[in-house]
Amino acid sequence: MSRSIPIKQLPRASDGERRAENVRRIVYERALHLFDSKGFRATSMNDIAEACGVSKPAIYHYYRNKSHLLETLYEDVTAEFFMTMEKLARSPDDAATRLYRLIELQTLYNIENRRFLIIFWRERHEFDPASRKSLAAREREFEAWVQHVIEEGQAAGEFRRQDPKIAMMGILGLLSTVHRWAPHAGATPAVIADELGRLVLDGLAAVPDAAGRAAAQHEKTTSRAPTRRRRTTKNIAEDDHGGNQDVGS
Repeated sequence: MSRSIPIKQLPRASDGERRAENVRRIVYERALHLFDSKGFRATSMNDIAEACGVSKPAIYHYYRNKSHLLETLYEDVTAEFFMTMEKLARSPDDAATRLYRLIELQTLYNIENRRFLIIFWRERHEFDPASRKSLAAREREFEAWVQHVIEEGQAAGEFRRQDPKIAMMGILGLLSTVHRWAPHAGATPAVIADELGRLVLDGLAAVPDAAGRAAAQHEKTTSRAPTRRRRTTKNIAEDDHGGNQDVGS
């Protein structure tokens, strides 16, 4: 929808909820444009109201402040995504299948919402305490779902034993930057999602004889390594003069 259309000129639909949704969308789009161009701190509620073609009190009717506006946008953008992720995390599929799908969906979601996420992650430190607390609670909930899948995979013998919390944080840390580098990867979002999914599953996969093979490889490598003599004063002198080689016989 064009930024030139003031909210007050929107046709009053018979469905009040639909009009309210249209209003929120216009506010979101124009606020994001201002946050992107001016920065979160430099953008005032008056700037947002002016961009939307309404008075500042009209904006306050929907949002208590800028933090609440961006927090609400985050909730709207992620609501369906989080519902899908929770349902997937609790599904009866094996853990590897669920984790792959979680990674795939998170990757595709992050790439699709790239513009919003760049602004959101850049500006979230400016949020008021109430908004930060609400967002942190949502994030801890999502982390718990991913960790739960990892723990179930370990219990079932699908994933190797390791600290599930560290594994979860490592996975989500990897995915948290995908929206930044995806445009430069030279691959489609689907290919990127598949590559990341397989990368994580390969790293977590339980290999029953991995320890035995690693020990054997270490022993093999050690046996090939040349024996090193300790370089004492005596053997340095021997090396310099040909050592204690037998002469004759």
